[in-house]
Amino acid sequence: MIIDVHTHLFGKGWIPREFFYGVARFITHDFAKHGIQESNQTVGDSIMETSDDPGGEMLLAEMDEAGIDKSVIFPVDFGLPLGDPEVPIDEVNKKFAEVAKKHPDRFCAFAGIDPRRKGAPDLFTRCIEEWDMKGLKLHPCAGFYPNQQEVYALLEKANEWKIPVLIHSGAMMVPLRSKYSQPVYFDDLGADFPDLTVIAAHCGGTLGYPQMMSIMSVKLNIMADISAWQVTADKSYAFFCKALRDLMDFVEPERILFGSDSPSFRSIMANKDWVQMLKDLPKKAADGTSFTDEEITGLLGGNAQKLLNL
Repeated sequence: MIIDVHTHLFGKGWIPREFFYGVARFITHDFAKHGIQESNQTVGDSIMETSDDPGGEMLLAEMDEAGIDKSVIFPVDFGLPLGDPEVPIDEVNKKFAEVAKKHPDRFCAFAGIDPRRKGAPDLFTRCIEEWDMKGLKLHPCAGFYPNQQEVYALLEKANEWKIPVLIHSGAMMVPLRSKYSQPVYFDDLGADFPDLTVIAAHCGGTLGYPQMMSIMSVKLNIMADISAWQVTADKSYAFFCKALRDLMDFVEPERILFGSDSPSFRSIMANKDWVQMLKDLPKKAADGTSFTDEEITGLLGGNAQKLLNL
């Protein structure tokens, strides 16, 4: 079984426009290198339009093409720093729950809430107890640290329910702020909630993974996904292989999970190619690194299967 623990669905009015304009900056920057001038707004609006997939049909087709059996889906709450979008965050969470309920064999929904929102604990309770969502996604780059008081109010509930919490770690594009999501702040989560499963999304990033790896080596409740690592794998396959090998050597292969962050990186590497690259590691790893079939089977889904009790 192949399980993608990190995916999103975007619907009209679910995400502030400024988020897409931030994504567009990378594309227009690259365009400018080739003499193409496009505004961030024009490109951002195009990304918004082409990423519209409120029912998950595009994601399902992508999963089928890649051989992915199940995906964890969740919203992101950027309303406080960027301005609330048209659809309130409680309605967005409910829509994710409904999509997962419609496709229970393919999707597992986590709640996505900014813990500083008024009534955040009550909304989290509705997500889990009424809408049957299975975990929590937090995005500190919206302006909060993972170890601050408002976050702990939600982590205490997750700990009580024995459900996982996935938290963005590493760098983030403008207008969001990377300082809030550095690996060092995960150390408190290991100390204060040693029995809570915390998933460090992106494992601090391929440039920040050594610090996350150091913390994970002593805080055994922290796992990590490698979503967005396909960017590095595409640029430097040898560096990617070395980083993944480091994680498996110093953290444990059982605590590393497959993720894509779809649809964010479709234009860089199709999920079918990302999955195939990982499947090929036992035979095609870069010189100086090696992986066993058992390690890659666990990475691609076996580890998540145990975590999510599938």
